[in-house]
Amino acid sequence: MKGMHILGIASDLHISSAALVEDGQVRAAAAEERFTRSKHTRAFPRRAIEYCLSTVPDGLNGVDRIAVSTNPAIDLSVPDGRYTGRARWHPEGLYAIPNNLAALLDEPYQGAATQILQTGDKPLQIDYVYHHDAHAANAFFLSPFESAAVLTVDGRGEDCTALSAVGNGSALTTLGTIPYPHSLGLFYGALTQYLGFRLDRDEWKVMGLAAYGDANGAVYKSLRDLVEFQDGTIRVDLNYFSYYLRPARSAVSEAFIQRFGPPRRPDEEITSRHQDVAAAAQHVLEDALHHLLADLHHSTGLEQLVVGGGTFMNSVFNGKITSSTPFDEVFVSSCPDDSGTSIGAALYTHCVLLGADRGPAMTHNYYGPSFDDAAISRVLSRAKLRAPEVDDPADVAAHALAEGKIVGWFQGSMEFGQRALGNRSILADPRSAGMRDQVNNAVKLREPWRPFAPAVLADDFATYFGSQPAAPFMERTLPVLPETHHLIPATIHVDGTARPQTVTAEANPLFHRLICGFRDRTGVGAILNTSFNLAEEPVVCSPEDAIRTFFSSGLDTLVLGNRVLTK
Repeated sequence: MKGMHILGIASDLHISSAALVEDGQVRAAAAEERFTRSKHTRAFPRRAIEYCLSTVPDGLNGVDRIAVSTNPAIDLSVPDGRYTGRARWHPEGLYAIPNNLAALLDEPYQGAATQILQTGDKPLQIDYVYHHDAHAANAFFLSPFESAAVLTVDGRGEDCTALSAVGNGSALTTLGTIPYPHSLGLFYGALTQYLGFRLDRDEWKVMGLAAYGDANGAVYKSLRDLVEFQDGTIRVDLNYFSYYLRPARSAVSEAFIQRFGPPRRPDEEITSRHQDVAAAAQHVLEDALHHLLADLHHSTGLEQLVVGGGTFMNSVFNGKITSSTPFDEVFVSSCPDDSGTSIGAALYTHCVLLGADRGPAMTHNYYGPSFDDAAISRVLSRAKLRAPEVDDPADVAAHALAEGKIVGWFQGSMEFGQRALGNRSILADPRSAGMRDQVNNAVKLREPWRPFAPAVLADDFATYFGSQPAAPFMERTLPVLPETHHLIPATIHVDGTARPQTVTAEANPLFHRLICGFRDRTGVGAILNTSFNLAEEPVVCSPEDAIRTFFSSGLDTLVLGNRVLTK
């Protein structure tokens, strides 16, 4: 089965994406938003697919299978004559016939469905993978563990909102699911909307705001009563929520508003009440996840854990897993959210449906487009910009950072996932708390209470975070040792924590050399690292995107490959 190419597609989800997997190893992956410049687009990932196919000889003809990270056949398991009694359009037979045949089956459709379209050269085979199986495959098959307990949690996927499983070798065995609408992801999303933010978009604003509130006060006790934990499952009191109703103007019900007060308007000042609601939402979420993980450990007896689904973008909880649950080790990929299900679906087809061996564990997320120095030079020439070549861009950037400059850093292949890890980054000196406001005011225009993250040399990681395991994907928020707070104050949240990225020479030699250069000048082996984008824009993909962002913001320096622009 050598040379097996599988194209993974995540479409009409919170972030559409595509991925190319060869023999179980990710070769290319990108979110559609990076090409269309429409943040969090759900559109069919045509341009992301074109990028992935550009890495394969013969394009789509060189692909052996296609894997999609949702399985619409789940909705065909119960006959429904309203939709499938008679096809109005000939292609509707592709779902009308399976839906009518469901009446003859003893068991409903489950797992994956396969569609085969005959083309001129060879069949085009499409596997539709159950959404939470795709999350589980992303979590487990990218991990370094030969066997592990698996938990996925998100808003919803087909008919469920969470899945527990055991991964072993190239196999995934489901233990149980939590049915929709009892959703921890949508519970947290409903609170996000109640606080004046956007559901399915701004949940990390609530996570950041939570540190300012009372996590154990009256609001928490009242909110905790709305979620029941029992026997390894979750039940949400649906009398207080309306996210499962269509149409519904609000994700919370009138009963919720009567109990907790009026929702915050998006333009309204944040008060201590709002901070307490955020803190309570975070606390209840953590309670629920602790319950699920304790039950999963009891069921499996395994010490290794992998997690996936958009709920595990919650880095605050991720950082507490090994200290507050029975699991000894945890793996979170760079893309546990919906964008990562393109990888997950492809890996599920490779490992589970085809029974092939797993590929290597994820050690980086640099799967996106890259642009060599010649391509960058052509863009600069077309824009009539003078940008001198330099011998060592890492040294130039380190020098600028030490002088207090805010640097746009554009190198190598674009990251896959929602966090920039040193190839499409905005960088700054972490040694002054005031730098956080400078970056915010000059470029990011974010709420002042949202923290920035440090990129830390692996060799210096223990200096700031003690004996914690490495965090290569900024996936965990961790306490910063109090004696080092004064060294990186621009990256420390109000509660004394930070969301670090551990940087190694093996994963990203140029970025590692940059931070080493900064350490040589300042004695601090960490820098402030945030994604290279303006507010409400996707992370930059191309040199054109980087140049446009540079001149549209207060960035001081832009290092594009080996070329440097300054203001």
